[in-house]
Order: sequence, then C-alpha cells, then structure tokens
Amino acid sequence: MLALDKLPQNRLAAFVAVALSVLLMANTAAANMPPPPPKNHAEGNDHKAIDAKVNEASPIAHVSPAYPEDAAKTNTEGYVVLQFDITETGTTDNITVVKSSPEGVFDKSASSALKQWQYKPRVQNGQALRQTGLLVQLDYKLSSDDAD
Repeated sequence: MLALDKLPQNRLAAFVAVALSVLLMANTAAANMPPPPPKNHAEGNDHKAIDAKVNEASPIAHVSPAYPEDAAKTNTEGYVVLQFDITETGTTDNITVVKSSPEGVFDKSASSALKQWQYKPRVQNGQALRQTGLLVQLDYKLSSDDAD
C-alpha cells in the first residue's frame, strides 16, 4: 500500500493532469460528432429520460479539480458524474452531481472545477444556443504503481 508521504505531490498532480487531459480529449471527440437525426414525435417521450446527451460543445478552457486532502491521505480513488448546462456565452451553469463514488468525497471539488470551465457554445443558424443536461465524468485516481 502506498503511503501519501511516499508519493511525491508533483507526481500526483501530474497524474491527475494526465487523467483530466484524457477525459478532455474524449469529451472533445464526442463534441465533434454530428448530432443525431431528429426523433419522430410519434415515438413518444419515453426515451428522453433514458438518453444521455452527448456534449455538443467544445471545451476551450478547463480547471483541474483539486484532489481532496483527506482522500489523498487515505488513498481513496473515485469519480463524479456531473450534469450541467452551457450558456450562450459558453459558461457552465446548473451543475448537479448525478452519481459519485465514494459518495460525497469528490463532489465539491468536481463541481468547483466545472464551474470554472469555459466552452465554445453551439451555434446554429448564426445564433449561440444554450445546451442543457450535458454530462461529464471526472475521475480521481492516484498512482497505480503500488508494488508491495
């Protein structure tokens, strides 16, 4: 088991930065996918609650979340799934935690970081559009080289 004092802080920060970069690249790739064709209204609205919206905007700036000190001391890893909106100006809004593990450990850190992200807004017919119900997952992982 790795002790926190044996784990260099710059290495932990680098690992978190790499993990967030991978998530950002995946998020950007998903944002560049063409939107799905419009659904026929005759199908009903049953699938709206089930279908997760894919981020249709490109992040242009993001802030890495801070790793909570207590979680680092106890070698706790986890993730947070956040639902949010992107305003017409590209700021994030209406951030809520959809799911987290362990529950409540990383929620505040993830929400605080996402509040500072900036997106390129979706533009349709020359008009910037608000996007709602987007999802992002932030993973919290410590170094994986715990050789005993």
